Amino acid sequence: MSASHLALATSDIREVPAFRPCPTALQLAQRHEPSAAERLDLDRLRWMALRSQLAPRPDLERACFLLAGETGVSFERFAIAFFRGLQARARLPMTLYRPGARHMSDDEVWLLRLVAAWRRGEDKGAAALVAWRVEASGRRWMRFLSAGMVRAMDEL
Repeated sequence: MSASHLALATSDIREVPAFRPCPTALQLAQRHEPSAAERLDLDRLRWMALRSQLAPRPDLERACFLLAGETGVSFERFAIAFFRGLQARARLPMTLYRPGARHMSDDEVWLLRLVAAWRRGEDKGAAALVAWRVEASGRRWMRFLSAGMVRAMDEL
């Protein structure tokens, strides 16, 4: 490349305007500081995630049919089925810290957002959050389990 072409190419590069930062990326990059109520919910969910490790691995579809057929199902039963379903159907392994941990993983932030969406009655938002983390074959069941878990958690 000749010197004149090189000078022309570098002058063009300097005149290219920079892209503005993406507002969504900036929001996602901010650290989420949970409220006292969210911290309590998170600790409950962390305990249930640990407890689900000890539970036998149920058939997800059968467990959902059994839970749907009963009334007054406990938070513990919904949560154990939910976390066992996440272990089986999540796109990637989920990272949940021990109860009482100060910091939150990205998966725990996702979990709190899912709980908040169900509480606000945002069914489509909750469904989108489930779709983001769960493979297609388990989404319907995980929506059912997460909604039931949040309802049962609110009855505590």
